[in-house]
Amino acid sequence: MKRHILFYTLVLGLVWFSGMPDAAAQVTLASIRQATDGVKGQGTGTSLLVLLKKLELIHKTSFVYQKELLEHKTFSGPFNETDKLEQVLERILTPANLRFKKLKGGDYTILPRKSPKVSFDADDLKPADSSPRLSPEMPLPSGPMAGARADFSPVAQPNRVVDMVVKGKVIDSEKGEPVPGVSIVLKGAVKGTSTDAKGEYAITVPDAGAVLVFSFVGFEKQEVAVGNRSQLNITLKADMNQLNEVVVVGFGTQKKATVTGAISSVNTKELLQSPVANISNSLVGRMPGLFAVQGSGEPGNDQSTLRIRGVSTFSGAADPLILVNGVQVSNYNNIDPNEIENLTILKDASATAIYGIRGANGVLLITTKRGKVGKPQFSYTGNLAVTSFTNLRKGMNSYDYASSYNAGLKADSYVSGGYTPKFTDDDLAKYKSGEDPIFHPNSDWYALALKPQALQTQHNVTINGGTEKVRYFVSAGFFSQGGQFNNSDVIKDFDANRTYKRYNFRSNFDFEVTKRLKASIDLSSQTENLTGSNWPTVRIIESIARSNPITSPGIIDGKIVNLVGVAAVNNPIADMFSNGYNRQYRNFLQGSIRLDYMLDFITEGLTMHGLTNYQNNNTETLINLRPLVTYNAIRLADGTINYIPQNVDQPFSFQQQIGKNRRAYAEFGFDYKRAFGEHYVTALVNYNQTKYFDPTLAFLVPNGYQGVVGRTTYGYKSRYLAEFTFGYNGTENFDVGKRFGFFPAFSLGWVASDEAFFPKNDVLTYLKFRGSYGETGNDQIGSDRFLYRPSAYTTATNAYFFGEVGSTQTAYTRSIEGKLGNPNVTWERAIERNFGVELALWKNKIRVTADYFNKQRDNILANLGTVPITVGATLPAYNLGKMNNRGIDGDITYNDQLGKLAFWVRANYTFARNKIEFQDETVRPFSYQYRTGQRYGQLFGLVADGLYNTWAEVNDANRPISIYNSNKIQPGDIRYKDINGDGVINADDEVPIGYSNFPEKIFGISFGGNYKGFDFSVLFQGASNVSIAYNRTQNRGFFEDRAAPAYLINSWTAERYEQGLPIDFPRFSQNGTYNHNYVNSSYWIRDASYVRLKNVEIGYNLPKAFLSRIGLSGTRLYVNSNNLYTWSSVFPGVDPELPTGVTNEEPYPLTRTLNLGLNLKF
Repeated sequence: MKRHILFYTLVLGLVWFSGMPDAAAQVTLASIRQATDGVKGQGTGTSLLVLLKKLELIHKTSFVYQKELLEHKTFSGPFNETDKLEQVLERILTPANLRFKKLKGGDYTILPRKSPKVSFDADDLKPADSSPRLSPEMPLPSGPMAGARADFSPVAQPNRVVDMVVKGKVIDSEKGEPVPGVSIVLKGAVKGTSTDAKGEYAITVPDAGAVLVFSFVGFEKQEVAVGNRSQLNITLKADMNQLNEVVVVGFGTQKKATVTGAISSVNTKELLQSPVANISNSLVGRMPGLFAVQGSGEPGNDQSTLRIRGVSTFSGAADPLILVNGVQVSNYNNIDPNEIENLTILKDASATAIYGIRGANGVLLITTKRGKVGKPQFSYTGNLAVTSFTNLRKGMNSYDYASSYNAGLKADSYVSGGYTPKFTDDDLAKYKSGEDPIFHPNSDWYALALKPQALQTQHNVTINGGTEKVRYFVSAGFFSQGGQFNNSDVIKDFDANRTYKRYNFRSNFDFEVTKRLKASIDLSSQTENLTGSNWPTVRIIESIARSNPITSPGIIDGKIVNLVGVAAVNNPIADMFSNGYNRQYRNFLQGSIRLDYMLDFITEGLTMHGLTNYQNNNTETLINLRPLVTYNAIRLADGTINYIPQNVDQPFSFQQQIGKNRRAYAEFGFDYKRAFGEHYVTALVNYNQTKYFDPTLAFLVPNGYQGVVGRTTYGYKSRYLAEFTFGYNGTENFDVGKRFGFFPAFSLGWVASDEAFFPKNDVLTYLKFRGSYGETGNDQIGSDRFLYRPSAYTTATNAYFFGEVGSTQTAYTRSIEGKLGNPNVTWERAIERNFGVELALWKNKIRVTADYFNKQRDNILANLGTVPITVGATLPAYNLGKMNNRGIDGDITYNDQLGKLAFWVRANYTFARNKIEFQDETVRPFSYQYRTGQRYGQLFGLVADGLYNTWAEVNDANRPISIYNSNKIQPGDIRYKDINGDGVINADDEVPIGYSNFPEKIFGISFGGNYKGFDFSVLFQGASNVSIAYNRTQNRGFFEDRAAPAYLINSWTAERYEQGLPIDFPRFSQNGTYNHNYVNSSYWIRDASYVRLKNVEIGYNLPKAFLSRIGLSGTRLYVNSNNLYTWSSVFPGVDPELPTGVTNEEPYPLTRTLNLGLNLKF
């Protein structure tokens, strides 16, 4: 109070000595008090910090500011918080000599008002923090002070000369563009200015020792000593923490700083760097905790399998729950990535418990873009790409194949007796010379049946803009992907090549109906066309892989020629056509309406919302069938070759298949957000219900979900954080009384770096701890929805016959009991624990996030293995299984700048190891053979101990007896370890070998930068602790006249052994029943770990000055590539990511993409 009196006395004294008449004095004590209270906050008004937090809740926006700019400042005048936001801001900020600036994302930054031409330095007043400045709204005096600027303090100025004026320009390190609105403040003073539209500024400083502070939302604050420089240009670096300030969580958003759950996210920019057909493939290697394994490169069917933090169940579905704009969808891969604003995965129970019975496998949230206030902004993106296969297995040439085939027959004769070579010396000579290309060819079937490249195109147009009342985002896109089958169009009106086309449309509209009522209407459509052979591509590729080089080319003079001299191998080109032509049309239509109504007249921060969503999915498949005309090649006596047709050409026949399903969703709830000083509270409660209709569902009964979910959070000074979430919901998959469950979760967070005792330094600038515990469920168990009901079926086989013996009898179908029901079957239950830490180092240049998780899953559906089959019925499954999954995940990011080069390096890592803790297994003879206690998918087999190389080794009396090949072992066969020591090699010696075929470890390493309009990024991605078993027929060769991979030339022979040449495989064998060398064993286990150069992109942004002359606001040219190179130790030509060790089918190979792109903005 004394300071106030002294201040008012000083001001009145100055006014008096300036000669101002009392009667004309306009600077009253009340006006001075009003101005002072606005600046110093010593009056009875409301703190500006509190007011801004309230406005954030009411208007659903965010404010970014320097805390010291608003500390101790208040506002005491009247205003309506529900008025237009910018009117409110103008009202409360102006008296405090502050202003606001709207950002691109719709948020606001609070800045000091621009410095007047005549200013003073608060350092010249003592004490510095008590120097008042009059409000611009303060009435100006008349007389000698008439004409004085409203923002010029009436305090007498010190009698000194201003030393220097510093000018300069501030640019964005990433884009190289000027940054308007940057706050520039003289350190230790209230004096400041900001950059203009060109990013330029000018400020007066007292001396060469002055330090300027540059700050702007989304960028790191910089402090720069002026020295003797009058020109000071600054480059601001992006602050990744601020850019990602708001993150998407279940049923809402939260500030990243207040999140206590484990989440990871990726933005549109990173998704668009990968020129791929679907979203799942663009996520590979970009987020910790997300496993993505691509199982095929087939156009329209090349999506990755996603697992969040590995696999936690051995029976039920392990797929995460997928939601787009808060609504579950069945297919998210057909969304155009240009429509996506953000993609987030929820990893722990505190984040997923709100989804209750569907949250145990994690949740993937996709948020699409929405309109922003401003003039319409148009954007066009176009891409033209060439795709090629990453890996193709090379086969033996015809001479090596025929020679090795004979060697296999000779070796097998030791077991079967008698040896007759299939290929004579004359045959071998002709294969070697190539003189008889029809009957002694050297065919490369991969080259004959597959093209080296295919084209891929993508186009997208978006428009974004609106007013305060109406905002819109509209997007339309087209994507086309060609396949690489060769000679696929030899039949008129019939192209067996696999092609995929997609048409996307999305419109998101937001309306401010009244001050309290807001509405959103979203519409989206994805239409897909797939054409090609009606024969599955895995069977076509398998046919190509098994076709040997000694068979004649499949097409000669436009005729499809049957292969010569083989019986078990078809012409793979004929396989493309033999089952017809398939055209599939898929359309997914979705619409949502959401209403939000503010209930602040009840209590501040309360809103009510309702959401309804309808999805319609239609599929139509048209199949054209036509008998295939093939030809046999016959050599006549004169040496000419005739081609004899084997059937007659006929018209197409026609089949049609139609499928459809629809999903309806409704949600109603209340949201509450409010700040009480330094305390911040949020709460929500929602009722939601889903119905899924599908004519193929059992008994045409719809499937539904119903439940209530809630969340409440508390924060104090954004330092101490707590959250409680729950889901109480149920599913119709189970019997009455077993459908509903309660799934709670708790989490806590502590920002230790905000504590007063935390040492302030430039090394560790941010430290946050968080932990959570919760329960979730998984109702996607078993293949039968009605597990709780007994099943029966009718059959005409073994029917009952009635009638007299010897006369006509009538057959009656009978009903047979299928399996018993289990009325107690229910969902899987997951209990999850998570502990995480987040930290920033060296002035936020390095940011680290790390989590430890432990998931305990029980109630896993499993069959009874200990019940004998003599029970006489098919028993139901029970909730018996238990499984544990634990590990760590995290990422680290480094941002810095060298001159004009701004760069970043990022790495993420995930380790997740599961263990089956209980399943009711059949009794096994040895403890090491139980699957309980092992990883899910753990491989089992014999342990190989090299090869037998000599007859002395074979005839050793101590050699174990092999039950395979009638114990007729010979040099070149695999030696196995007798694990149980009984002197016999059989299934009792099988033990865990290698890992499972799903990786335990994944990682991604990326880096990039920007320099004078150029930008680049590189992504490496990989996996480890994963194995494949490769003892399939494709890797054996010769059996049923199958092809042999070229690498089998390194198989054991006596000559190679004697000459000391590399030997990688056992001896050749042609007889598929002689399987001593091909049973499951460690010999065929390969480490499928790999590192892949996943993505590279280089771009260039054309200069703004040039673009403005042609009416464009932005143009970027770029080239990128996907799946460039892979380092792996698996067999040559085999991709470690493809599931080639599971069956004898061959997946469509993965593709490499080289893409040229253009983005225009206007």
